[in-house]
Amino acid sequence: MIRGYVDTLEAVPGQVVRLHARGVAQATAAVWRWQHGDPHPAGPGVIAYPCDWGAGEFSAPDEGAEPGSYASARVDASPAAGMTICAWARPTDLSHRAFVLSWAEPGSSRRAGLAVVDGMLALADATGEPRLTGQRIRERAWHFIGAAWRPDGSVDVFSAPWGRTGGPFVQGFDALAGGPTSAQRPELGTTGIDLAIGAGLDLANGAFDGTVTGLQVHGRALDIVELMDIMNGYGPAPAHAWDFADRTDSDSIPGVGGSTPALRLHQAPAFSGEYPAPVETNGHLLTPAGSIHFHRDDLEDCRWPVVHAVDIPADAQAGFYGIRVQSQGEVLDIPFVVQRPARVSLLASTLTWQAYGNLGRDPDTWPGRSHYSLHADGSPVIITTARRPCPTFGPQARLEVDGGDGFAVGDLPAHLLTADLYAWHWLVQDGRAPGVVGDRALHEQGSAALAGVDVLILSAHPEYWTSRMLDALAAFLDRGGNVIYLGGNGLYWVTSLHPAKPHLMEVRRWGGSQTCSVEPADRLHQYESCLGGLWAEQGRPPNALVGVGFAGFGAGASMTFTRTDASHAPDWDWAFAGVAGEEFGSEGINTGPGNEFDQWDASLPTPGQTTILATSTPSTPDHFGVFEHGPARAPDPSLRADLAVTRTPAGGLVLAVSSITASGCLVVEGPTAGLRRVCSNVLDRMLTGRA
Repeated sequence: MIRGYVDTLEAVPGQVVRLHARGVAQATAAVWRWQHGDPHPAGPGVIAYPCDWGAGEFSAPDEGAEPGSYASARVDASPAAGMTICAWARPTDLSHRAFVLSWAEPGSSRRAGLAVVDGMLALADATGEPRLTGQRIRERAWHFIGAAWRPDGSVDVFSAPWGRTGGPFVQGFDALAGGPTSAQRPELGTTGIDLAIGAGLDLANGAFDGTVTGLQVHGRALDIVELMDIMNGYGPAPAHAWDFADRTDSDSIPGVGGSTPALRLHQAPAFSGEYPAPVETNGHLLTPAGSIHFHRDDLEDCRWPVVHAVDIPADAQAGFYGIRVQSQGEVLDIPFVVQRPARVSLLASTLTWQAYGNLGRDPDTWPGRSHYSLHADGSPVIITTARRPCPTFGPQARLEVDGGDGFAVGDLPAHLLTADLYAWHWLVQDGRAPGVVGDRALHEQGSAALAGVDVLILSAHPEYWTSRMLDALAAFLDRGGNVIYLGGNGLYWVTSLHPAKPHLMEVRRWGGSQTCSVEPADRLHQYESCLGGLWAEQGRPPNALVGVGFAGFGAGASMTFTRTDASHAPDWDWAFAGVAGEEFGSEGINTGPGNEFDQWDASLPTPGQTTILATSTPSTPDHFGVFEHGPARAPDPSLRADLAVTRTPAGGLVLAVSSITASGCLVVEGPTAGLRRVCSNVLDRMLTGRA
């Protein structure tokens, strides 16, 4: 099986794009430029051109990082001299063996850890055989756990579920196999140990699913009374402690005090607001107010080997490209965008590609889950990476949703790269010499990414936007820029990118039409100081920039636009030149507006004066309204898609087609191509500056 990915989805001429792959033998690589990817007979078919650059051969070894997040630090502590490690832990999946805490002595075989085995806390050492404590651990309940090592090598393991009266359960063990003693290694007091949360350092496999906070390391073996005091928020001062509520650095948990190193976070776990129920004494909060949620399927970067490098020529055309990998009769196209802005430029919705990436795919074969899936422990996927193999990124890919991913079953209408290529084909065939700008470029460069752009095309499903992207679009409109919004359900979810690793994307859903929802304590983003959920709830509805907002879903037959009286007025009848009749938009691959659609809302701001030129009203009950606006089901006159145009105060136009599937109408030509004719007419007017 061919599996691979590129190090960036968005590149510029002169840049090197690196191909990563794993376990592929005797493969060839070639670069293709894509104009249209959908083979549907109603459209133009597959249109792609081989490039005379970027070819090569390779074999990929079966190497790379495995999923599973954890935290680690090297601390000044010594089991041989006496040591206690304790923390609060809330496991979220106990169906497998998992390490909560572990330590290892650098350069030695001495190591140990606390694991949960068959729902029971256990002590493991270098022999790999866990020693069960008899202490039961429950899913989704906080437990105070830890271990105290004495200089003679004996260990006390303790645990207590939150709310239990009295002290923790304690189970003593003799010296571990190969365990350190002061007589064996007196120098351990100065060498320190490597400490990990959520992983067993060089021990048996078993990444942890769950939330951890309140980690402390003490320089001696504590007794039961001291442990009880720590559990209740008091106790002796630790040698090392960490502030789990501090989100200053997305890649670490800072130590408390100058001598404690930060805990480095690996494979992108999620910061959480969950913590044990607060205990207050004399008005002082004693329990920690933040935590980290680790998952065994978290993934920051597959770190598969680089097997091929593509040097993009300085004169490469703007557009959608892919590295075509062929091996043993298999073919896989791995896409990337070559960015060059032009007067008419298409925004490549790479964040939406990433959000849906691997939806419906086996996570063991295709590591890195979709934002529309759940982690193995049943919690929402908050962070995803672009550096993973994603067959759903491909230029011909359609989402194959299965029952395990929840919200739909079957083959969904094309609305990722395949749908972006509908718009691209229209622009190329219309002779527009289009440019391309990617989501991340808009995020990183702001409105400067749109220098020289007069018309920005938003494709079928530009759903995921960062605050900086919204700012850039607002600035573009303020300087007189024009927008054609070809999609539906756009500018919807609050999205953040890691400040130093833009391949990492964060979405914390709640309060909208979501497939899953984070807990209230987990609504705050870690990559940007903002609340998750809908942009509309943050005072930034999509209507304010594109004139319309998400209104409804449709699983049945798509709809047809009907012109309004306003469309016949002299101000707007030019937009329908060449369009026969009052109805249009039932042509093309996706046959008209549908799937997810938008509408104008008089109660919300728009970027200027908005006119509805056509509407499409569903009649079958498999069309229904978005959840955040309350129940609505067709036939309902309030449930509709609006083809709307807005004149901005700066002299620009915003055309909103208001449907995910409508861009499939743009790939057909001739007298029946009504929606394409309208879009082309409006684009012509935008370019002449006579809005």
